[in-house]
Parts: sequence; structure tokens; C-alpha cells
Amino acid sequence: MKADAVVVGAGIIGALAAYELRKRGLNVLLLDAGKEGAATLASAGMLAPYPEGLSGEVLEAALLGLESYPGLLAELRGWGLEVEAGFSGTQVVALTQGEEEAWEAREPLSYPVRGGRKARTFPGGYVHPPSLREALLKALSGMETPLVLAEVERVEPGRVHGRGEEGAFSLEAPRILLAVGAWGGRFGLRVRPLKGEALVLVGPPEAQPPKPLFAGEGYLLPREGGVYVGATGREGWAPGVDLFGLRWLADYAHERFPLLEGARLRKALWGFRPAGELFVGEVQEGIYAAVGHGRNGVLLAPWTAKRILELMGVEP
Repeated sequence: MKADAVVVGAGIIGALAAYELRKRGLNVLLLDAGKEGAATLASAGMLAPYPEGLSGEVLEAALLGLESYPGLLAELRGWGLEVEAGFSGTQVVALTQGEEEAWEAREPLSYPVRGGRKARTFPGGYVHPPSLREALLKALSGMETPLVLAEVERVEPGRVHGRGEEGAFSLEAPRILLAVGAWGGRFGLRVRPLKGEALVLVGPPEAQPPKPLFAGEGYLLPREGGVYVGATGREGWAPGVDLFGLRWLADYAHERFPLLEGARLRKALWGFRPAGELFVGEVQEGIYAAVGHGRNGVLLAPWTAKRILELMGVEP
């Protein structure tokens, strides 16, 4: 079997890269192992370049991502695909005088926060990562590029080796992209797992924040008619949401936000963030990698896809 490009990994990074390649006429094969703990399915989808403390070239990449999303979502609506999103900004709430001065927080709070002094709203917003991924996969399927469930075991210039539902396979492709998230270490990439846990709560309508909000060590954002509360960050491959994570998240929500005191638990989420130095580049001839996005994978995905097109010599 041959393809113009093989994309390994169908999280937001891989799915968007495959979508952009396919739009430009390449025959793309998208492979994913379907591993438990993939970051996209648990991600907050926060688009917050400044509150995340990004700087330099990474900040520029993040701003490009933020600027790109309205157009991308409009494209997907052209396929009849809706994705939950909002672009009314992201707000940082100062809890101390030092934070108030550091953030130059002068605005009143848009949402009740215990201990909150003043706030500052930055350009930003959010997008719902699972529905964005699903929309990209449906658009790709409409372009005759379905997702193939397969475990890639090894890559070499011009060839991908792995195992799928029909057994072992070897694929020929001049362009290979490894967008494998926290599992990049299997391919010699400098990335490690950092598990994040979060809650989705349901309460009265006024409990939903009007925009993503950072306060102290965590954050809130609207999600599926409820509230996403995040997030923990712990090294290692331990799966699932454990008692420590549940307690931290519940205490944070209860102690910091009075409107969430009576909120009900809709679900707990977890996933392995790909921690490490951000790298989007060529690792061998014709083999490219996009790893190390940490908790900003959704924000940086449009820039990453654009960069992959450039590296592969594909016209934008």
C-alpha cells in the first residue's frame, strides 16, 4: 500500500495536519492506535496565549492558532459540522496584591471567586477538543481519508511498519508525520507523560462562567452546558482519575467558586499531556515529528499544521 503521506496519531495535532494535507490534494493515510489516555479527549481546549505565560516564538505560534480557529470552524460548518467554541476572551483573576500588580488587573470580576480582587481579560477563548477532533475526522472521511485503527511499531525513511486488524503491515510513503503525543518516547522523541485530571460539573445556568477563567492554581471554562474544572499535573503513566486528583479538583471548585457548591458531577476526565520541549521538525529524511505541546496542543495545532506543510514542501 502506498500513500503520499502517513500521519501517525489522530489527536488534534495529527487530525488537523492530515486535514490540511488532504485539502491540498495529497493521498493521506491517518493511523491511530486508540490508546487510553490520549490527551485530546480530556483536554480543556483553552485558547489563552497570555494567561498561559507563553513568550517568544511559542507566543507567536499561539497567537496564530487563536487567529486561525474562527476560519477553521467556519470551514467545518461548511461540512455541516458544529464545534462548541467561544472567543470572548480569557480572564485572569488576581487573588493577591502581587498578582494584581503583575497582571495589571483592573477590571471587576465577571464570575464570583472567593478571594478574587480584580481581573484582567486577554484575547482568547476555548474550543471543545473531542467535538473538534470528531469534526475533523468526519471531514477527512468525506474526503475519502478514513481513520484506520493500527499500532505503528517502527518507522524508517519511506516506510511505516505496524500491526492492524488484519495483522502486520508495511506501508510506503515519502512523508511520515509522528503526532503521537505522550507516546513519542517509543520513537526516540524527547517527550514524557504528564497526567492531567479534570471534572465536568453541572449546576444552575448562572454557574457556567461566561468565558474561560484562571484563578490560583486552576481554571474554569464552559463545557457542554456545564463547567469544566481543571487541572492536575502529575508525572508518569498511572491511568485514570484517582482519589488524590478527585479531592484536589473538588476542593478547588468548592472553596474557590461559590456558584459551584451545589454542582453535580457529570464526569471525570484524564489524559497524558505530551510534556517536554516543543519540537516540530524533521527527524530523519522524510520523517517529521510534532511533539512536546504540553497543555497547549489545541492552541498550537493550527501553527503546527502550517509548519508541517512548510517542512513537507506542500503549498499552503
